[in-house]
Amino acid sequence: MLEQKSMMDAVYTGILPACAACGFTPVFKDDMDRKQPAVYARDAASVIDFASEKGKLRIVFSNNRIHLLSCAPDVEAADDSMYNLDGTFLMILEEYDKKDIRSVVNEMSEQISESYTKKTKITSKKGAPSTVSKASVRSGASSFDPYTLASKLAVAYPELKNALHENVEAYGDFLCEDFFLNHANPVIRATIVENNPTKVKKLFTILGEMYEDGTNACQSLIAVTVLGEICREDKNLMTQIIPYLTDSMLEPVSTVMQHLNASKSARARLDNPPTYKPKKKKQGLMDKLMGAANAQSGLQQ
Repeated sequence: MLEQKSMMDAVYTGILPACAACGFTPVFKDDMDRKQPAVYARDAASVIDFASEKGKLRIVFSNNRIHLLSCAPDVEAADDSMYNLDGTFLMILEEYDKKDIRSVVNEMSEQISESYTKKTKITSKKGAPSTVSKASVRSGASSFDPYTLASKLAVAYPELKNALHENVEAYGDFLCEDFFLNHANPVIRATIVENNPTKVKKLFTILGEMYEDGTNACQSLIAVTVLGEICREDKNLMTQIIPYLTDSMLEPVSTVMQHLNASKSARARLDNPPTYKPKKKKQGLMDKLMGAANAQSGLQQ
């Protein structure tokens, strides 16, 4: 069992490198010992503040959750009302351990780095696409795409990194059906089958975030090629993942499952995706299934 103080001290120590790389320094209150972590109590919560010319960061632990907040550098507020919520991470003191602290610290560090440093476009010999940052999505300038989803999963599952790189090298672009059906799906399915609540929650946090703020192609990929394909092989898995689906995911994923179960031709096309043909765009199975899901949803309303 974790203690709140030691947990927040570890979060502070873990988050320092990412904050420092982005120009943030810890904020110490007048009565705080600067040789100790800059963590202070606020009622039952624990709080850490950072500041820079770029803005302010605040990390708040309360009710088994760590909240990552941010605001402009000139905002003055004793409470959190003027801060934006950038992320929420589970931290159940009675159940989690040091490994879970490291996992949350890594996620927060990645998010801070994405928001406050310039991203360098990832390239390969044939020109890999670049990922979409959370900052760009929050600003409304972009939406998450299939390659960003694949990259995010490759961070969570390092064994996928080589497959992702080889996919881009082989096709000169990212062919998502090949990557997910042949590489990512088996790893995702293994996590769901294992049914470790912490691991499944982490997986569906990624899928949910990518779906909520994703392009139509990204949403179709998650609903059809990933969850549709995985769950139609074992219908019990659909029941198992329902608690982890966001409200907006539940109906499309359920409708896709119904369609796959009822249509032999749809299952055949999913098992045998069309041969890759560069620079030729046409409606694929994912778009058709999502279209059917949206149409059915419209009829039911």
